[in-house]
Amino acid sequence: MKHFDHKATAEEAAEAPGAAPAPDALAHLAQCDMLDAGVVAWDVKGRCDFVNDRAVALLELEDYGLKRGDRRSDLFEHFVNRGVLDAGRIEELNGLYRGGEPFAFETTTPSGRHLLHKARPRNGGGHAIVSVDVTELRARELKSEEGRARAEKMERKLGAELARLNSEKARVEERQEELQRLSLVAAHAKDLIVITDPTYRVAWANEAFRRHNGLDLEMDLLGRSARDVLTGPESAPATLARIDEAVRSRQSVTIEMICHRRNGPTYWMEQEIIPVFNDRGEHTNFILVGRDVSERKRAEAEAAAARRFEEAKRTESRMLAEFNEWLQSSDTLDELFAVVSTFLGKLLPGSSGAVYTYPATRDALHRACAWGEAAQVEEFEPSACWALRRGRPYFYGDNTIDICCDHVMAPRTDGPPERQYCLPIIAHGDTVGLLSVELGADAGQDTQKLVNFCAEHISLAIANVKMRDLLREQSTKDPLTGLYNRRYFLDYARRELARCAAQGREAALLSFDVDHFKRFNDTYGHEAGDAILKALAELLQKTFRQADVPCRFGGEEFVVVMPGCGEERAIERAEQLRAAVEALQLRHSGETLRVTISIGVAVTGEEAGAIQDLLAKADEALYVAKDAGRNRVQAAA
Repeated sequence: MKHFDHKATAEEAAEAPGAAPAPDALAHLAQCDMLDAGVVAWDVKGRCDFVNDRAVALLELEDYGLKRGDRRSDLFEHFVNRGVLDAGRIEELNGLYRGGEPFAFETTTPSGRHLLHKARPRNGGGHAIVSVDVTELRARELKSEEGRARAEKMERKLGAELARLNSEKARVEERQEELQRLSLVAAHAKDLIVITDPTYRVAWANEAFRRHNGLDLEMDLLGRSARDVLTGPESAPATLARIDEAVRSRQSVTIEMICHRRNGPTYWMEQEIIPVFNDRGEHTNFILVGRDVSERKRAEAEAAAARRFEEAKRTESRMLAEFNEWLQSSDTLDELFAVVSTFLGKLLPGSSGAVYTYPATRDALHRACAWGEAAQVEEFEPSACWALRRGRPYFYGDNTIDICCDHVMAPRTDGPPERQYCLPIIAHGDTVGLLSVELGADAGQDTQKLVNFCAEHISLAIANVKMRDLLREQSTKDPLTGLYNRRYFLDYARRELARCAAQGREAALLSFDVDHFKRFNDTYGHEAGDAILKALAELLQKTFRQADVPCRFGGEEFVVVMPGCGEERAIERAEQLRAAVEALQLRHSGETLRVTISIGVAVTGEEAGAIQDLLAKADEALYVAKDAGRNRVQAAA
């Protein structure tokens, strides 16, 4: 596409539709070209009337060749293809052209130049478009706009910084006022307050802290470690380690520790160590807030001691109840003394002692049981104990004049004990023994009461056991001979026969009586008969082993059960008994009594038999011996 030359004839310009008079139009167009402006004239139908070279150069239409008669729509299409305009912008421009009013618009060429286009209506219709290059102008405007933007941005930044500084100033002033108030409060507070640097060295301490510990701020505190200011021999290492860890990790911690002041007793302080950070998160200080809690700790210690005392009393009462129950449950003195030695070691911790009892002769006391580490004598005479000599309890170590008992000192090589308590054991008004207890130096009235209580229960238990023994003996022993009676024999024989049968062993039974016993009674009286029975009982107890139990079965009849004994051995033992009785020399009322016995022997088989069957066999053999002339041994058939 080519443009036409603006030097065309005036006639041709005049003939153009809607054109102005030729001389004036050419002169105007020539003037525009001389002003370095691009000019394009469009008629009312949107066809080009005029275009100068400058317009072609500005619009970069060298390859397009805009000329007279070209349609504006074709030019717009060319601009769309080159990316200068888009469909929306073209539609907007077409609307402006149709409006017939002056208007202006800008475009950017493919090379990046900025063009300003001003459209003026033409006489008779159409528009004349004058285009100028405003690239430098727009650059200067852009630079100026950027400068203004930077200035505005800087102004806003300065304004924000000024606002921040004013706000920071207000906060600092407010914080200073708050710190002044806090400083005033801290200075007059009753709590003990210390402020340190980040390394926990003292920077300030209030009056309460200085006065309470007798310390001067400048002489004793400034620059020193707050951890070491009040530390002393009684400060717990574990507590100091917690302080070190809190300082190292910059964590809050609450502790209780024993503190040492310059002049005065130690005291308990509750300390709360708090790290302080500024607004930037930087660690600036530690604050130590403490208070003297000695009274509270003392009250807590007293309460704990009271609880321990109550618990000890409950434990003591429970053990005493168990002790009494075990004592009352003991069937024999051996069981009773085993209970005493076990329980007294627990009821009286750290003690040593022994229980002594009188034998039938009452010439000395023999040790029945003992506990603890201190040595105790096996026996001693009553005169060796001040409690027995004076007839009342004796507590060595609690008198103006103290003399330790001989039975206590006898086994010792390291001097007398710190405390020694000897208490007679009295049952039914009779002194049956002695309770001897060695105690520690801290033993007092409560311990004495406990020992008295134990002695009373031991006395009662001994009396009960002896009473049971007496009743048991009366119910199982013959009062004349001291041998077991028929009742005991039957119970014992049943148990032993069953045991022998279970073990596959034999058992023998001897049944015998005194020959012509009625004659002795009739001739010499019943006293002579009683003397014969007693002598026979003594001989039986000497002749047989402990497992062979002799019993008085009734009248002059006796039986002996011999577990684990066969027939041959039983006959041998029976013969020894018969010969020993025959050899007895009994004197009564000036006369010698010659006594013989007849014995029947019965032995169990492989299977357990009833005791009554074994007795029947032995009695039958006894009758055979009687019929055969008496004074002999006869085995059952």
